[in-house]
Amino acid sequence: MLAFRALVTAGCAAIALAFAAPASADFDPPVKKKVDCTKPENKSKAACKPKRGEASTDEIYNAGYWMARQSQYAEALAVFQMAPDQNDPRILTGIGFSIRKLGNVDAALPYYARALARDPNMVLTRAYLGEAHIQKGNLDAAVAELGEIGRRCGTTCEAYSQLSQNIATYKATAALKG
Repeated sequence: MLAFRALVTAGCAAIALAFAAPASADFDPPVKKKVDCTKPENKSKAACKPKRGEASTDEIYNAGYWMARQSQYAEALAVFQMAPDQNDPRILTGIGFSIRKLGNVDAALPYYARALARDPNMVLTRAYLGEAHIQKGNLDAAVAELGEIGRRCGTTCEAYSQLSQNIATYKATAALKG
């Protein structure tokens, strides 16, 4: 029993010394260079693909979109912020939309701008940006976005109809107050 105790004590001491000793350069793990997954040429690299158990940007977008559609803006924002590609224009639009619906129009504007910089044809983003301009009382900017939407998808697409109706409502409300 005494020999066993001595053996355990010696083993514990050896383990403690191993952890207390400074790490040698020979034992440092190699530093992996981070891959920029926002670049199109890197999308197919293993580091840029979702791991098992991780949701893809598409899955995150769809989940956040439906939460926002159900007026769960804080939850939608949290979901959008989990997306692996934070530069995806849909994700940027979702973040901006959620922030705006939570009451911070000014904080939403840069997200819309970034989304449109990446894809100027995102008519839904333009409709939401137009709504933000209406909320700020900038009717001219909202009408300009309506014109951009009309050039991109015509006057019968949903984004055009949505923003056109919001502009009409704003004008009617302003006339009543006028």
